[in-house]
Amino acid sequence: MKFWGERKPYTIPLPTSLIDAFGHNSKKSVLDIGCGYGRACFFLHENGFKVVGVDVDRTQVGLAQEEKKSRRMKEPCFLLNDAENLCFPDSCFDAVTMLGVLTLAPKPKRSRIVSEADRVLKMHGHFLIEEFGRTWENPVYAQRYRNDIKETSEQGTVTVRDEAGKVLHFGHHFTRREILNLLKVFRIVHFQEHMFTSYYHKNWVKGYIILARKRTG
Repeated sequence: MKFWGERKPYTIPLPTSLIDAFGHNSKKSVLDIGCGYGRACFFLHENGFKVVGVDVDRTQVGLAQEEKKSRRMKEPCFLLNDAENLCFPDSCFDAVTMLGVLTLAPKPKRSRIVSEADRVLKMHGHFLIEEFGRTWENPVYAQRYRNDIKETSEQGTVTVRDEAGKVLHFGHHFTRREILNLLKVFRIVHFQEHMFTSYYHKNWVKGYIILARKRTG
């Protein structure tokens, strides 16, 4: 399997919760942080949203732009941008989505990424996060949690390797308390536990789908 530099077969659900919150053809503005090749962005655009996607991976942003060109579309807009330092002014989006982004971020960076999402949201704006949950019930992950901490130095963070054993990246699986603590500046509207499948090794894993709103202050 070769996914890096290509369209990765994501298995995290598409952001249907946002459509449920706003309805179809709402014309609301959405920022998708960690957009990859644009999977969620095109889905939201097709449902009437005005979408901007950002990602730190130049190759993935290029793939998204190529897909837009092949579809002969003017939108969504795709930009190369770091989630920790978004290039947008305060309070400019009706909603922000992050699908499987925090799992890839080192612990010191996670709160900064969430703070940036909060900053660019309009008052009462919606924040949709979908993330991997700690899954001790799956013996595959239980073993990896015990073994990989020697390399990752964080409980719940596992190494993702290719067939040759090379480490591709680390991935953190959150406890419910961890993810809610990261979102403490928001008001939680909807919290759902779901079952995800890891895209690389096809292991089942607990997932969280969380819809939150920006507080008034």
